[in-house]
Amino acid sequence: METQESTLTLALMTEPARARVCRALLDAGENGLPAADLAHIAKVSLARAGHLFQELVQAEVLALSIQERKVCYVLKARRAVTEALGYIDASGLAD
Repeated sequence: METQESTLTLALMTEPARARVCRALLDAGENGLPAADLAHIAKVSLARAGHLFQELVQAEVLALSIQERKVCYVLKARRAVTEALGYIDASGLAD
């Protein structure tokens, strides 16, 4: 596993909400999802989700986009996330 995937795997394992956000964005495809929807999926408040989104944007995992006057996020590091989540699932470490 490459360094980016290793770091991402650790980050996703230590914060289940991050993993839920990334899984949802993998499923959502190129359009991404609104921040409020992702907060609900991650099972965290919108304020806590905002912090998670900021971390993931800074790590270049997510990108911010505005769609129909809504703040949305799209998955930027699709390959790294897919590999990290695959490792977590194969290891039985998923929440």
